[in-house]
Amino acid sequence: MDTLLRRATPADVAPLALLWRAFMEEMEALDDRFALAEDAPVRWRNDVPHWLRNERRRLFVAEGAAGLVGYASAQRWSPPPIYEHSPEIYLDELYVVPAARRQGLARQLFAEVTAWGEALKATRIRLGALAQNPTAAAFWHTLGAMPFSTTYTLPLSPSAPAPSSPPSRIIGF
Repeated sequence: MDTLLRRATPADVAPLALLWRAFMEEMEALDDRFALAEDAPVRWRNDVPHWLRNERRRLFVAEGAAGLVGYASAQRWSPPPIYEHSPEIYLDELYVVPAARRQGLARQLFAEVTAWGEALKATRIRLGALAQNPTAAAFWHTLGAMPFSTTYTLPLSPSAPAPSSPPSRIIGF
């Protein structure tokens, strides 16, 4: 499959929105805690044009004969100032449509992000993957990624009484 890897342009917003939604649906199917807000697609479409102009962000696309088949979204990132300064790239999303998987496109998209990070003299790439996505974990392990932290969730009982608040009163004039 001949595929062109390039930086996304404003003309890519509509097909990128379809890829993004497909990715989100795959993640929602893996874990019901990954639930998007009702207005998430609208918010995403509003943000993407800004990301395309922002030099701190990159959107790379993989374009095949039939259109876009994958994308990577990344941004410059640094840990909070209480930690040693370490410029990083945060890989927000990496997605390839199922029909185009196992052809090296995810690796190629990641290589684009890596090249951008190296040009910025970033020290590492940080990313997250759902714990319920062993395919993603296996992919990242083949590239040498190592887990750094684990995020846990604990459900709360909806029947638990809400804490009472002190009565409010108007302050001032």
